[in-house]
Amino acid sequence: MRLSAPNGDGEAPTMARTLIIDGDAETEPLLRDYFQRLGGNLIEACAFAKSSEEALSILRSGVEFDIALIAIDDEETAGLSLFHKIEDQKLRIPRVALTRGEDLRLIRDAMVQGAMDFLIKPIPFGDFAATLERTIETVERRRRNWQERAAFSALKREIDIAADIQQRILPTDFPVSEGYQIAADMRAANVMGGDFYDVFPIDGGRTAIVVADVSGKGVPAAFYMAVARTLIRSAAIVAAGPADCLGQVNELLCGHHIPGMFVSVFYAVLDSGSNRVEYANGGHQLPFKGRPGQTPMPLAGGDGVVLGILGDQDYSESVTEMESGEFLYVFTDGVTEAFNAEREAFSEERLARCLDLDGEPDANQILERVRNAVASFVADADQHDDVTSLVVKRL
Repeated sequence: MRLSAPNGDGEAPTMARTLIIDGDAETEPLLRDYFQRLGGNLIEACAFAKSSEEALSILRSGVEFDIALIAIDDEETAGLSLFHKIEDQKLRIPRVALTRGEDLRLIRDAMVQGAMDFLIKPIPFGDFAATLERTIETVERRRRNWQERAAFSALKREIDIAADIQQRILPTDFPVSEGYQIAADMRAANVMGGDFYDVFPIDGGRTAIVVADVSGKGVPAAFYMAVARTLIRSAAIVAAGPADCLGQVNELLCGHHIPGMFVSVFYAVLDSGSNRVEYANGGHQLPFKGRPGQTPMPLAGGDGVVLGILGDQDYSESVTEMESGEFLYVFTDGVTEAFNAEREAFSEERLARCLDLDGEPDANQILERVRNAVASFVADADQHDDVTSLVVKRL
C-alpha cells in the first residue's frame, strides 16, 4: 500500500479514519491541506479536536478511528495520557505524537507510553505523508493479525468440538455378553485421531468387535474414521460373517476412493453361547490371546489387505474358542510403535511380556497394565501416533 499525492505514481490512498488532537491554531488548516493533497477519501475520514474534552467527547460517541495524531506539548491537551481516561472501552489506535521538539523528554515519554512515531512542527509534507503511510501499513497489518487470530480461535473451537464428538461416538458402555468383560480406550496423538474401536450387538445375541486404524492423522483421518465406522456397522447387520463384512466395506470405500486414505481393520464376532470368536483381518495387527500363567501368542489366520485401496478383494475368516480365564488383546500399532526418547519402539516382544499375567486380572486391569507399561517406557517422549487397545476377557 502506498500513499501518494494526486500527481504521484502510487495507487489511490487507503482511507484511514484519523483523529487529530491539537490546540495549535495552525495545525488543522495545515493538515487539512496535506490530506487534500494526498487525495482519496482521507480528509473525509478526519476529525479534529482542539482540546482533551473535545477529543473525549468524540471518542465516547462511539466513532472508531484507525490513527490518532496527538499534540504532546500543548496545554489544551493531555497528550497520550488522554487515553487512560477512557473507561469501559478498548482503544487499539496507533498513535503519532505531534511536538515542537523543544523538549526531548516529552518525546521519550510519549514513545514509552505507546506512540508509534512522532512528527516535529513545522511538519514538512514529505515527513507527514511518510509517517501516515507507515502508520496505515501498521493498521492494516494489525487488522489482518486480529482477523487471523479470530479465525484461528473460531477454527480451534470447531476442532475441539469435533474432537469431543469423536470421543463421544466411541462406546464406553459395552453390550453385556454373559460370562465376558470388555474394556477399551483410544488416546489420540493429536486433538483428533484416526484410530477407533467399536462394540455393538448383532443378530443371534452375538457381539461385533472392531479395532481399526485410518492412515494419517488429524481432521482428514477423523472424518474417514467416522465414515469407515458407519459402513462397518451397516454392513455387519447383513453380512454373512466377518470376511463378508470387510469385503462389502472395502468395495464401498473403493467406490469413493480418496487418494492416500485407507483403513486397517480387525473385525470379530463373539458368540458367548458357544464361546467362539469368528474373525477377519484387513491388514491389521493380529491380537494377542492369552491367559494367566501362559505366554500370550498372536492369533493366526483371517488374512486380508487394508480397506479402501483395491476393490474385489477376498478376506479369509478364522475361528478361535475362548476358554475360561482367556483374553483377547486387540490393538493398533500406536502401542507397539510407541517410541521413547532413544527412538526405541515398545515392540510386540515387550507387549507380550506385559500380557504375561499372574492372578486373575479383569479386562480393565489388563488394559491399565498395558497403558502404564507403555507410558513408563515412553516417559517424556512425544506421542507420535494414536494408541488404541481393546480387551475381551472370558470370566
